[in-house]
Amino acid sequence: MEYVDQAVAYLREGFANINNPKGLLIALAAVLFMGSWRQWIPVGLVATIIHIAIERLAPVLAGGGGEVTLPPLMEEAFWTQVLVLFLGYLIIIGIFFLLKSLLFRKSSAAH
Repeated sequence: MEYVDQAVAYLREGFANINNPKGLLIALAAVLFMGSWRQWIPVGLVATIIHIAIERLAPVLAGGGGEVTLPPLMEEAFWTQVLVLFLGYLIIIGIFFLLKSLLFRKSSAAH
């Protein structure tokens, strides 16, 4: 039961992390490239990588004089955060793709 509670907590946290303009735009762009449900997990993984890359490059792009650094790959907290982001993207991308599928199915049936 503890594992189920932890999984639900990760899903909630992932959704909360993605439910912002940056995360929603990344998910929306990912859905535009997604052609079928078979691509759902790979597209979620790519969206997660893009999210992390944007976070690492944001200080440099903002002109704050920050340096480009690698993520802390050897820290458990980093991988937990990656898992949380990945789960969040799977949720949001799944919802967006479902809506896209329903909208395009109805529009093509009307013609």
